[in-house]
Amino acid sequence: VIADFLSNEEVEDIKDMFKKMDNDNDGIVSIEELKAGFQNSGSQLAESEVQMLIEAVDGSGKGTLDYGEFVAVSLHLKRMANDEHLRKAFSYFDKDGNGYIEPDELRNALMEDGADDCTDVANDIFQEVDTDKDGRISYDEFVAMMKTGTDWRKASRHYSRGRFNSLSLKLMKDGSLNLGNE
Repeated sequence: VIADFLSNEEVEDIKDMFKKMDNDNDGIVSIEELKAGFQNSGSQLAESEVQMLIEAVDGSGKGTLDYGEFVAVSLHLKRMANDEHLRKAFSYFDKDGNGYIEPDELRNALMEDGADDCTDVANDIFQEVDTDKDGRISYDEFVAMMKTGTDWRKASRHYSRGRFNSLSLKLMKDGSLNLGNE
């Protein structure tokens, strides 16, 4: 079921990883195979973290993962990586590091992007994203916007697709935004 929500490329990547880790080709990845597989792929997960992942999804309680359980672990790890990228993207806007994107910070980021109607754009974005109406965007509000598909283009009628793409490229170039290519 989960695989239905993944792209074909993501499904193939997970299948390939499962096959590489399943050294004895029994259709099950043991904790030893999982640890070795993560180590071979350059993962920095501690042994205790690998154990916790297995315990969290191991339906049989045998300390092994079938393909479905492996997919669940893979998706969890991917989500953790995405959260790290969301943090970096948030910090791009949160220039003073206080945990909030304030109107001036958003306007300045939009100005850096070359938007000439920054005030209107920032106001429209705040109308949409600042759900508690405290005059600033918290990390949780930012994440909710990113995860629900609300984006800055839709939040502002004034913000063109070209400017959004330009900002996305800038974030990718400086490493703040990574679209899963790691």
